[in-house]
Amino acid sequence: MNFLNLLHQQTQQLQGQIRSLICPKEDSVQQRTLPLKRYQQLLYANLAYHRALETALTHQAPYLPGYDQLLQCRTPYLVADLLATGAPIPQDYPAYFESWSSWQLMGAVYIGEGLATEATEVCEALKQNPLVPPMARISRFFSAPSATHSLATYVTNRAEGHEDEVIRGVQQAIELYSDLTDPSDRDPSDRDASDRPTQSLH
Repeated sequence: MNFLNLLHQQTQQLQGQIRSLICPKEDSVQQRTLPLKRYQQLLYANLAYHRALETALTHQAPYLPGYDQLLQCRTPYLVADLLATGAPIPQDYPAYFESWSSWQLMGAVYIGEGLATEATEVCEALKQNPLVPPMARISRFFSAPSATHSLATYVTNRAEGHEDEVIRGVQQAIELYSDLTDPSDRDPSDRDASDRPTQSLH
């Protein structure tokens, strides 16, 4: 099995978990409506994830030659969506990925792009809730085009020898996203350092 197929297999196995995080079975989104508070929680979780990821990618840019970071820039969409709901914008910039290597970050990017696969369900559920402000019923974040194909091409062409790091990044990104979307979990920023990938300059 080539690396791209392995990466696809890994992410496919995790898609069910992503779906359950965004649209839990007990959540009314399954009934084609999405409460405003739940939607705001999703936006806050994704804002924390993508702010941390984009900051880490900027720091690791010298080790990712040819990678177009603008393809993965999602925070402007999330800020716009939160403002449309009337929610305040957090001023903190988490550092969840500060110790991740450049190739582990590619795994996290792959998961971040995969979240767009739930756009149809989220956007449709928003439209069915009359309590959601009209300007907020079309989510910029969940409607943004996915850059998964470009990312897969980049990783396939550049990640030789770093495949395990990318896969590890995929797996740990799911754990982090689970922490962010589950308020019963401890704050991911309080994780022990042993839970995180080690820093690498390659």
